[in-house]
Amino acid sequence: MGCKKRMMKWTVFTGIFLLLIGGSVPAFAMTDQQARVPGYVGIEQNPDKFDFTGMPMKIPASEVERLSNGKIKVGMVITKNNVDSIKNELIKLTSPGIYNMVKRGMEMVIADYKPWPVPKAYGAVTKANAGKAVISPDGNLRTKDGKWWIGGEPFFTVDEKDPQAGIKAWYNQVHVYDGDDFTHDGVNIFFIGSKGNRERTVEMTWDRIFLTSREILPPKPTYDPKTQDIFFKELVYVQAPADLQGFGSLTYRYNDQSKLDDAFSYIPAMRRVRRLTSGQRFDAFVGSDSSIGDFRTLDVPVARWNWKLIDVQPKLTTLFACDYVTENKNAQRRHPTTVGEKFPRMNWRLWPNVYVIEATPKTKNDCGVYSKKVLWAMGGSWKSGLADAYDLQGKLWKTTQNYFYGYGDGKVMDLLSHFETDFYTYDHQADHASPWHIDLAHRKFNVGFTPERFSTKYLQRFGH
Repeated sequence: MGCKKRMMKWTVFTGIFLLLIGGSVPAFAMTDQQARVPGYVGIEQNPDKFDFTGMPMKIPASEVERLSNGKIKVGMVITKNNVDSIKNELIKLTSPGIYNMVKRGMEMVIADYKPWPVPKAYGAVTKANAGKAVISPDGNLRTKDGKWWIGGEPFFTVDEKDPQAGIKAWYNQVHVYDGDDFTHDGVNIFFIGSKGNRERTVEMTWDRIFLTSREILPPKPTYDPKTQDIFFKELVYVQAPADLQGFGSLTYRYNDQSKLDDAFSYIPAMRRVRRLTSGQRFDAFVGSDSSIGDFRTLDVPVARWNWKLIDVQPKLTTLFACDYVTENKNAQRRHPTTVGEKFPRMNWRLWPNVYVIEATPKTKNDCGVYSKKVLWAMGGSWKSGLADAYDLQGKLWKTTQNYFYGYGDGKVMDLLSHFETDFYTYDHQADHASPWHIDLAHRKFNVGFTPERFSTKYLQRFGH
């Protein structure tokens, strides 16, 4: 942890320096006035910094009403008291899992549409590489000349009649703009019981560096020819409570996505690093309802799963889920919930073309707990906001979601970083939830990590 403390001191020093020279620094404890800036303000005030290709700038508020036979309207709050009168319409615009969660007390605030663009630098790479991507016979993403993918969205337009539409849409989600590295240096995992009570809190950090398909930070598009076969390295470690402090996992994801991940775990009680099997990516993370394999609704080697496109249709999504900054541990600010802390009470906004995909593992070694996941990739933004997971008997088991605040305002938070308030999992069978509150002020893109930091040596160092 000494290394971590030194890094934090350096981060604070760097932030002060940036404030002096540029007047902009990520805040730790925000004032109420700073926190009341919606996640779309930076985009609306700086449209020249963003690329809006592939999405409408506006959608009439009446479109939600038209799609729901007049039953769902912007400004409406859907609750357990009115959900049965709109059951079929709500399931069509969301999923069976969302309907069940509302029946059990979740509330949905229907809000107007907002576009979700990408920074212009990323959009320029997408346009420069347009038409170069192919899916190889083994299910991997390559350029037409046989190289690993070089950056940007590989298939910006996906024809739903294409037999490869499902896997192409998901590769778009895999390569969505996430910076060339990122840190979530302040994640609280809450274990929420059936009555909405908080049973346990785990504090953790999640870091990742992309070694290929780099668009922003030099060196790019590949960090080093010696590591060109690695897509990303990822480090997740627990900071609290004391009985779990130091537990961590390290993952190497390969560009050859028919290959299993190399994954390692540090067990503090044993004081040793242990190699994990690929299927253990779906083990409950430190006893929560979520697993590392559930990140971003499904985080797996793509070629080891089947991807079937079910439909392309408008959906209510959780882009710009909050109109103000919520997650900030220093200010003790959290987003609103219902049934205690069990369900997030968020904005839901229409997205015009969501690719609904059925993903199934090719073998039990790839995932021995789910028979399938039905998940989303939002055309144009290509983010995934929701997945319903089914157990081996085909029964609805879990719903995983990402709740997105938006981009920074360019003053308190980085304009070209986007922020999630919550990675959330609800277990329908146990009536139990695990929201992962991602502290917005402690989340950063394009930090400048080096690959050496993502190693078993560092995994052990963080564990001590």
